[in-house]
Amino acid sequence: MNRIIREAKLTDMTSIMQVMDAAKKIMRQSGNMRQWGEGYPSEAVIMSDIEKGGGFVIEDGGNVVGYLAFLPSPEPTYQKIYDGNWLDDEKPYHVIHRIASLPDAHGIFSSIMNFCFARESNIRIDTHRDNAIMQHNIEKHGFTYCGIIYLANGDERLAFQKLNNEPILHKKSFHELTVDELYELLRVRSEVFVVEQDCVYQDLDGDDQKAIHLWLTLADKVVALARVCPAGTHMSEISIGRVITTERGKGYGKQIMLHAIDAAIEYFQATHIDIEAQEYAKGFYESVGFKQSSDTFMLDGIPHIRMTWKKD
Repeated sequence: MNRIIREAKLTDMTSIMQVMDAAKKIMRQSGNMRQWGEGYPSEAVIMSDIEKGGGFVIEDGGNVVGYLAFLPSPEPTYQKIYDGNWLDDEKPYHVIHRIASLPDAHGIFSSIMNFCFARESNIRIDTHRDNAIMQHNIEKHGFTYCGIIYLANGDERLAFQKLNNEPILHKKSFHELTVDELYELLRVRSEVFVVEQDCVYQDLDGDDQKAIHLWLTLADKVVALARVCPAGTHMSEISIGRVITTERGKGYGKQIMLHAIDAAIEYFQATHIDIEAQEYAKGFYESVGFKQSSDTFMLDGIPHIRMTWKKD
């Protein structure tokens, strides 16, 4: 992959509009029937982005595969927010609009986030209530839901903001881990599952060698981790386990779970994922799409339930 993000040019217009048409088709196929109707975004809107220096294309191998608008504040439709508040309503910010990509261009949203947060530490974004794909990506990358804004035509949008305390995602197979990385992951697992929960159990279970390991760091400190195991290792189905958040209440747990689901799909083509969840955490796992699939059972002296995620 030879992906770059660069300022859009008027000569890119045909390619950009093809990307927009493809993005609208994806929306309709996913059940989002109302967003981007009536010819929006038009060439005039894209031209305005470009003239302001805020239109950007994503190129892969020399071909335009995506587009975004990245514009400085103020954004007129963000002047009033309802049923909530912005995280910060004093500092200048940038807003991301009109994200679109071709269906086979994977990882576009992550590329956009890296590009934008390298240039601005305070970013706002909004999306349609029916756009489940965009909401998933926004939440996975650590944005906080702030409330509802209304566009100039009166349409409602869900509004999000992120201040740049961006945790860094690490994702490796067992054999790609350095000795220091492995030590730190095992140290955190022991600290939480053995010491904090006062539970004697065999953490080193032989499944790590076949798993994909994910963790988030902030200022070089591990704030969340998880592992994804292929079918037939820890469980009969593809599974996610060893889920830990060391700093609670900041959304890192949800981020690592959403990344783990994506990793299960990327590495193991998952359509079905199982977890053994501590019973008290049922609501947390439901928030990322899992449903209870067993009665309560005891595991290492702690009540657990099996929960299952299925791809739509």
